[in-house]
Amino acid sequence: MRKQLFTLFLLLCLCAMAQGQDLRYRIVAVGTSQWMDPKQEEAVHATIDKIAADGYNVISTGSFYFMPQYFVDYYKSPYPEAQLYTSDKIKKNIEVFRRNLQYAKQKGIKYVVTRSNSHYVTYPYWMAHQMELNPRGMYTPILEVAHQNDMFEKAKKGKSPNCVPHQQWTNPCFKDFFLWSTRQALRNIPELDGFLNAYAEAAWTFNEDKVATWDGKKWRDCVNYERTDSCFVDYLNCLYKMLHEERTGPTFLGIRDWYVKPSVLASLAMPKDSLQISVKYAGFDQPLVNFPPWALDLHDMGLGVSLDIHVFDAEYPSPVYWYNNRVVNEMCANIRAAGFEGVTNQDYIIRGEDKEDNPIRRLTQITFSSAIAGVPFTDAQALGYLEKIYKKGAPHMLASLKAVSDANETLIKIMPAWFWRGDGLSVGGTQPFNFWYFFDNPEAPDRMGFVRQDVMGIPEYVGLRLSGKSDKEVSAIAHSGGRITPDEVVAIMDKASADAVKEIETARKLAPSSPKIKEMHASAYINRALTLRNINFIKAAKYYYLSGYVYNGKFERNKKRVSDTGMHYENEVVSCLNEYIQQDLLMRRLMKDYAPRRRTLRHANTYEHESKVAATMKLSVDKTDRTEAEFERIRKILK
Repeated sequence: MRKQLFTLFLLLCLCAMAQGQDLRYRIVAVGTSQWMDPKQEEAVHATIDKIAADGYNVISTGSFYFMPQYFVDYYKSPYPEAQLYTSDKIKKNIEVFRRNLQYAKQKGIKYVVTRSNSHYVTYPYWMAHQMELNPRGMYTPILEVAHQNDMFEKAKKGKSPNCVPHQQWTNPCFKDFFLWSTRQALRNIPELDGFLNAYAEAAWTFNEDKVATWDGKKWRDCVNYERTDSCFVDYLNCLYKMLHEERTGPTFLGIRDWYVKPSVLASLAMPKDSLQISVKYAGFDQPLVNFPPWALDLHDMGLGVSLDIHVFDAEYPSPVYWYNNRVVNEMCANIRAAGFEGVTNQDYIIRGEDKEDNPIRRLTQITFSSAIAGVPFTDAQALGYLEKIYKKGAPHMLASLKAVSDANETLIKIMPAWFWRGDGLSVGGTQPFNFWYFFDNPEAPDRMGFVRQDVMGIPEYVGLRLSGKSDKEVSAIAHSGGRITPDEVVAIMDKASADAVKEIETARKLAPSSPKIKEMHASAYINRALTLRNINFIKAAKYYYLSGYVYNGKFERNKKRVSDTGMHYENEVVSCLNEYIQQDLLMRRLMKDYAPRRRTLRHANTYEHESKVAATMKLSVDKTDRTEAEFERIRKILK
């Protein structure tokens, strides 16, 4: 009997091991500066220990703009004019970086790669080669307004990273320098196994004739898109060739999916399975269980595909705390079932005001590493983890975190907000909203089904209502297909965000005092304001389009009422927009004083879109801040 039990145990172990081997690349992204800082080696090693214990086999360090500037002593090279740092600094960078890479290899990490953008050069090199790189100053006007123009301004002021974007692969002065520098960095860091780079807006190839005669209006009109594609192919072929010339063992070559077209990838000279395409999972930044269909398109072409994922640090609903093992389990199960080669987990990078010991971050990391190995993480396991810290408050804390995720996952389904291929796809958390977020991009037909999942979108709902169907009939149509209506989306969001507040208040009463539980209490109130804001935006859009208007700010700019639908909800639209504004003001006020991890917003809200929508109905919105009383009420509760 004992022998049979041992055999069964061995079989279970082997099955578990086999499950963990399904993904060839289990990648973790980490930051840059720590890995070159001798004072941070202990902390870096602790992070490596955690990553290795969680079952990952690749570490991606970055992001760099021009990676060689940190590891090449240009004073001892054909390019002394390119030097940014002292020789001593370069030497220390190499020594510390190599020690950390060696430690990672000792802990079982198979590949360590650098994560870089393209195409940049050091500011000193750019200045020294104006004749070749910027003849007659022709690129300066473009650099002052194009994507990452802020980086150009920083470089002129001597601020990090001191790089100039938009260098031209067609220019030998740049291309030769880039390739020589990258090869030298590989030689200086023998433990480096390859690259996981990005080829995006700052790597576009320009038509120099158009640059020379540019009128200062639309700088993108100067982009030569076909030449950009051919340069991208040559760039990747060059890196592949270089890696195989410099390394005799296994190498890793990956590229982010930004602005990368399958038809262009098909023309690569290298073996297709030698390239990993890192695809933003579900837009990279929101709770969504389905992967984007273009990831499967690339996989079916024979390319290696890894899904790049934020969970804890997802842009939406960051900085609000959320956790849901169901979402993570379903996400990972879908990845494994599709046969993708890998994942890149972004949740080991510490951002903003967060700390390494954040218990919800660690719970998310553990949940993901278990699920991606094929072992779904259970409620009981999550509760067991939380009970160690929050005791009797743990069940209520878990319920609150899950309720936050329910509110936001539901919103994502009704607001796909497709941007460009795989780059974007997030409604952007706390950023200002636009009505066009409810509409699928006309250039991407049938591509947003994976986002909508089981929700009927606003356009479809309105179309059915305007065709003469009653609200009850539309609900029946939605339910027959296993979907819910926009009104049901609103109801779920409302209840979930209210439950999140109720549960965390119970948790705070029962749990030991801790700074994190206070943060999560505040987070639930911020999420409640955020959710009520979003609910009113959904309702405003529904009423607006039922009333016969079509304007959305992007895909449709007609500001007239195009049809008499028999429904006049103009006052309801403005009422909802006014409430949206008040909840947005309250959310921002709460964030400024209480937001966990990040208290400032990248996006100012002038309520321009709301004003334009109201103006199409010859009405106006009220932007006066009336949140003082509600803010004081919440402040007293949190205090």
